[in-house]
Amino acid sequence: MSNLPTGEYLSSSTSPNGRYVIRTYLCNGGATVYYEVRGELIINNKNKKVKNIYWEYKINVSEITFDNDDTVIINGYNINLPNGKYDWRVGK
Repeated sequence: MSNLPTGEYLSSSTSPNGRYVIRTYLCNGGATVYYEVRGELIINNKNKKVKNIYWEYKINVSEITFDNDDTVIINGYNINLPNGKYDWRVGK
């Protein structure tokens, strides 16, 4: 998931403890391709690169909620942080 398109900013959310920030972006592949949403993880207080953790096809909205400090729900998919991810191409 390292070579995904950048996209246009949609929304962001911060975990209850402030450790994680999730940002989502709308990616437009052109006239013959559906919209896609990319989600990235930023770990506060760490000098790490931004990490793509969410990639979904045929969608143009993002709903981000935190279930707890270490689990984010993006458009209904639970992702355990910091190592979990959802990629529609592999179904998890």
